[in-house]
Amino acid sequence: MIAEKHLKSIKNTGRLKVKWLTDIVPDKLIKLKKEFGIPEVSDDYKHILEDPEVKAVIICTPPNLHREMFIESIKAGKHVLLEKPAAMNMGELDEMIEIQNAYPEIIVCDCSARHSRLQPKYAVVKEIIESGALGEIYYIHHNSVGRNGRPGIEYNPDAKWFMNKAIAGGGPLFDWGVYDLSFHLGILGDNHDLDYITDVMLKSGLDNYDPGDWVYDVEEMFALNMRLTGGIKYFWERANHANVEVPNETRIYGTKGGLKFAYCSWDSPVIQVFDYNKKGKTRKKKIKLPMQNHSDDDAIISHFANLLDKKAQPEMPLQLARKHLDIIWKCYEKAELIIS
Repeated sequence: MIAEKHLKSIKNTGRLKVKWLTDIVPDKLIKLKKEFGIPEVSDDYKHILEDPEVKAVIICTPPNLHREMFIESIKAGKHVLLEKPAAMNMGELDEMIEIQNAYPEIIVCDCSARHSRLQPKYAVVKEIIESGALGEIYYIHHNSVGRNGRPGIEYNPDAKWFMNKAIAGGGPLFDWGVYDLSFHLGILGDNHDLDYITDVMLKSGLDNYDPGDWVYDVEEMFALNMRLTGGIKYFWERANHANVEVPNETRIYGTKGGLKFAYCSWDSPVIQVFDYNKKGKTRKKKIKLPMQNHSDDDAIISHFANLLDKKAQPEMPLQLARKHLDIIWKCYEKAELIIS
């Protein structure tokens, strides 16, 4: 699913050339080889790593396979664009970072910048906050609650592994949490760490979807409260399936003003700003961004091409992705403590 999106964006941007594609499903290889004119295909990714002409790889496999493929790619001297979430646990991720540090010439970028830091809303919101117009930020409220949503399956019906925690790592907290934290901590300048988590609610068993022989054990909904260093409170709620619908929305509260927006590029292009006029009267203004020509998928490929051309620094280096995943894993740990 995501590999095909990358292939389309590589074609759209015209800055990279694909030589190899590997997959364990022969029919997919034949289809994509023909559609995108890919010279070489294989069911063994090690054939890519053995090719000296290959300069970079994109790892598009489920999270449980990232560690092995990432380490072998780095040792083979290949630059890496790594799909999110980067790893299944802190031990894996720390090992991956240690290997990367041993090869400082290798470029690595995590894909959790895709829907967060590489689209116009991020830059505008960050600029407003950094200008001081909102005063001191003290509260962020983010929610996105859907019904009958099963990650990946809407786009790829065969991707039932998304529902299996041993393969996918988790549900919406793990799958979409990396984007939420990438955006919200980034607009704060990446200056805030987790202080403590006050409460976590994980809920599963709401969906009557029958996965057949597959496992369906990831959470379907989560809600939590936490505090970031500096005293910022953060309420966070997301669900693939719950019996209520709440549109994706972020509200940011400051001592002088506030913001309301939906950060995903396909949501409303309007950012609402709440502040005061020169006479001290409350006002609300709207900033409408030109989002119609933006593609998150093209943006991540263009960013990777810029990295390879040494024209940019990674928007999401692995060490920063670690910070976000550490918060997510601590939320899971807190939830298990509450349950027990």
